Amino acid sequence: MHMNDALSKTINTITPEIASLRHELHEHPEIRFEEIWTSDRIAKFLDTTGVPYQRGFAKGTGIVATLQGGAPGKTVLLRADMDALEIQEETGLPYASKIPERMHACGHDGHSACLCGVVKTLAAHRDRIKGTVKFVFQPGEEEAAGGRLIVEEGVLDGVDAAFALHGWPTLPIGHIGIRPGAMLAGAGVFKMIVHGKGCHAADPAAGVDPIVAGAHIVTALQSVVSREINPWDAGVVSVTKFHGGTATNITPESAVLEGTYRSLNDAIHQQIEDSIRRIAEQTAAAMRATVEVRFSENRYPVLFNDPDMTQFVIRAGHDLFGEYNVTEFDAPYMGAEDFSYYLQKAPGAFVCLGVNPNPGAPYPPLHNPKYDFGDAPIPVAMRLMSNLALRFLESD
Repeated sequence: MHMNDALSKTINTITPEIASLRHELHEHPEIRFEEIWTSDRIAKFLDTTGVPYQRGFAKGTGIVATLQGGAPGKTVLLRADMDALEIQEETGLPYASKIPERMHACGHDGHSACLCGVVKTLAAHRDRIKGTVKFVFQPGEEEAAGGRLIVEEGVLDGVDAAFALHGWPTLPIGHIGIRPGAMLAGAGVFKMIVHGKGCHAADPAAGVDPIVAGAHIVTALQSVVSREINPWDAGVVSVTKFHGGTATNITPESAVLEGTYRSLNDAIHQQIEDSIRRIAEQTAAAMRATVEVRFSENRYPVLFNDPDMTQFVIRAGHDLFGEYNVTEFDAPYMGAEDFSYYLQKAPGAFVCLGVNPNPGAPYPPLHNPKYDFGDAPIPVAMRLMSNLALRFLESD
């Protein structure tokens, strides 16, 4: 039997089991570095495959399984993220989250379940594999740079190529999307604490209003991209949180602003960061306030798909799904992903997997309380990742 046919037969057999596993993972979402139940459940599944694995990566919950083929050769790495988001689910699904304010709104339940399926699929054909496949179940993708920890812990040492996929709501099921070079933005997170002077709201001159100062900072930050960045360079500055005050008749002592900034170029990224700090400090001073500006140490680099590996994925996609089911994106997306750290260490590619069951209608976007990875994309994902691993190991 041809290897692709053999893989497809195995995938068809195990798809119901993997769909059931995804439902379990979806019911038990856990956020960054708290994926204890998730890690235990994945380890329990791996025990059924006979593939050895190690635990304790990336602050404890990460798992790396290693499948040695029947002959020596290169090493390819496949990665799935495990963590969820702090969102209250609104899907109404029978397997909806059982944990309040926690949800797999980015589809990492699907990513992890599919990779479990790939482990089981390739394990069933290990004698026909030339080389080694590493499977990484990674915690803390959302804002916590778990991928950086995986790289720092040496998991990518000796890896010849790395691949990951992500459910993509704008693509229909059965389609994949990719582009060479910069595909996702570099991203950072900022937090500002604006300090004023509290007073009675009826006597504003007796204090310094941090809410007014914060409002001016929010407005002034809109000039970073519109007036300080070359129009040819992509950039984003978004204030997404603004908290301050306890009562309607009290001017508070402080207010807190938080948000994100993104770009497709490391130099531009630093320029944006410097501008955020300058504007915040000087705008606050103009309002008689002061501000502490803090930037997260987890500044994600630009996700850069290796051009040769991108063409490798495109060719595989054409063979597996047909030329019309492979989309080459015209432009990068300003979202961010810590698989970018992997791609700094080894050549590879990040692939978008269609999850929209109805191309004629919009699908809930990522990080939305109504988003669900779905079951229909599961066999597509398993076919893609299994084939990418084998084709790479067999290639010259």
